[in-house]
Amino acid sequence: MSDGEIELMRQRIRETDDRILKLVADRMKEAEAIGRLKRTHSVPLRDYTVEASVISHAEELCEKMGVEKQIGREIAKLLISASLSVQSSSDIKVYNGEKKRILVVGGNGKMGLWYSRFFNVQGHDVVVNDPRGGSPYKTENDLGKAALEADVVLLSTPISATSSVLSEVISTGTKALIMDGCSLKSPLIGELKRGVSLGMKITSIHPMFGPGAKTLAEQNMIVCDCGNSAAVEEATSLFSDTCLSIRRLDIDKHDEVMVYVLGMTHAMNIVLFNALASSGRSSSELSEFASTTFRKQMQTTVDVAGENPLLYYEIQNLNRHREMVFHSLERSLSELKRASFSGSSAEFVSMVERGREYFGGPDNGQA
Repeated sequence: MSDGEIELMRQRIRETDDRILKLVADRMKEAEAIGRLKRTHSVPLRDYTVEASVISHAEELCEKMGVEKQIGREIAKLLISASLSVQSSSDIKVYNGEKKRILVVGGNGKMGLWYSRFFNVQGHDVVVNDPRGGSPYKTENDLGKAALEADVVLLSTPISATSSVLSEVISTGTKALIMDGCSLKSPLIGELKRGVSLGMKITSIHPMFGPGAKTLAEQNMIVCDCGNSAAVEEATSLFSDTCLSIRRLDIDKHDEVMVYVLGMTHAMNIVLFNALASSGRSSSELSEFASTTFRKQMQTTVDVAGENPLLYYEIQNLNRHREMVFHSLERSLSELKRASFSGSSAEFVSMVERGREYFGGPDNGQA
C-alpha cells in the first residue's frame, strides 16, 4: 500500500468526521429549540425515561451495524450531556415570577459575579454592594440603604466575615429576604437564628458548584431552614425553574454533612498533591506512565490545587466538626498501612470489600 493510498483513506475519514460534526451541530440546534419549548410550557428540562430510550436505541443500532454497543452508549451519553448544556445554561432566562430588586453583598467576588449575572439574566434588578469596584451592575456603597431598598439580600462574602455583615443587615430592620451563600454555617448560625427570632425572613443557601459553572444540569443547590419556612420557599422559588437539584437541609445539620462532602475530600486531595510535590517526581513524568485511576484522580486533584486556598482554609478551619474528619482519616490510613504490610491479604481484602458494599457497586477492573 502506497503513502498516497493511505492519505486518500485518511482524507475520507476526515470528510466523514466533518459530516458527523455537522450532524452534531444540527442536533444541538434542535435540542436548543426543544429547550425553549419546554420552558414555554413549563415542562421539566430533564426526562430520564427519554434519556434511557436514546441510549438503548444507540446500543441497538450499533449492534445491528456490527459496532460495539458500548460505543453507541458513550456517544449517546455525550450527546445527551451536550443537549442538557444548551438547554440548561445559567445564562438562559427561566424565572417566571415577580421581578425583584436583589442586593448582592460581595458582588464583585467570583461567586458574587456569578450570582449577579444569574439574577440579571433572570430579569431581576441587580444591585451590588462591594468595596471592590468595577461591577457591571448598579452599585450602592451604603449597605444600610441598599438593604432597606432590596427585596432580596444575598451575602456572597467570606465565611469569616459573613456573621458581622449579617448582623449589620439585620440591624437595618429590612423586610427583604436575607440569605447567605457560605460553604459553612457554624460561624454564622447564631446570627441567622437571631434574625429569625426577630421576625425577619432569613434562610441560608449553599450552591454545590463554583463560579465557573456554565450549566446547571446535575448541580445541587442546598437551601437550609433556619426556622422561617416562608423564607425557604421564597429562596427556592428563585432557582426552582432551572435545572438545579434543590436539596433542603436543616441548618443545624449542614456542617455535619459538609465535613465529609467538602472537608474530607479537600483534605484527601491536598494530602495527595502535597505528597506528590515532595516525591521528587514531576507531574509530567508520572502522567507519562499514568493508569486509568491515576488520570481520573489527577483531574480532581488538579482542580483542588487551583481553587482559592483561603476559602479552602476556612472550610477546614471553621467547621466545628473538623476533628471528626482528621481522626477518621488518620485511623483509616493507619488501618490501610497495617493491612498493606500484613503477611495476610485478609484485612486488605476486607477493607476493599467494605468499600464496594458501601458504594453498592462491583469491581470495575480498573488499575
